Amino acid sequence: MKNCFPLCAIALAGCASQYQPKPTDDSATLKIVGNNANFFTEAYENEDCSPHKDGIRLATFSGMTKDVDNPSVGKTVQIPAGKPFVLSHYYIDARVAQNRICRVTVAFTPERGKSYQTYFQVEPDVSSCDTVVSSASGDPSVNVPSFKYGRNLCVAGENHGPVSRKATRLNWKVEWQRAPAR
Repeated sequence: MKNCFPLCAIALAGCASQYQPKPTDDSATLKIVGNNANFFTEAYENEDCSPHKDGIRLATFSGMTKDVDNPSVGKTVQIPAGKPFVLSHYYIDARVAQNRICRVTVAFTPERGKSYQTYFQVEPDVSSCDTVVSSASGDPSVNVPSFKYGRNLCVAGENHGPVSRKATRLNWKVEWQRAPAR
């Protein structure tokens, strides 16, 4: 069953509800960027992984449901201010005999009228991943003071337990067997 997860995640990528907040004066701006083109960003109400009331999918940077062409340019969304905002980045690289997955859930408390950026970094060998949530006017490599890692990993609207920023590799060993000669 665990081996099926990456393929199911790809197949269900288009099923997540698109994040569409209602316009309000009490909001902040979040720009989502990353160093690769194979990740999703999702929004949650809390660290228990309750899907956000305005939708779960903030941005898709891969596959048939792609809504952003270039992760270095990113996507900008409005987010609620004054309370913790939980977001999760999820990277998947599906290969013939190996799927590489890395995901991280973080939270921060945006301030009304401020602009933020979240940068999702996946190591080239997919050995780990991390994210930074910075002030748009500050150092892009420094987290805002309210930043923290979520206590649970939120993926596709579900709680997957304690957070780990270590990559997951699912390997299927292919064994060739010759049929006996007849």
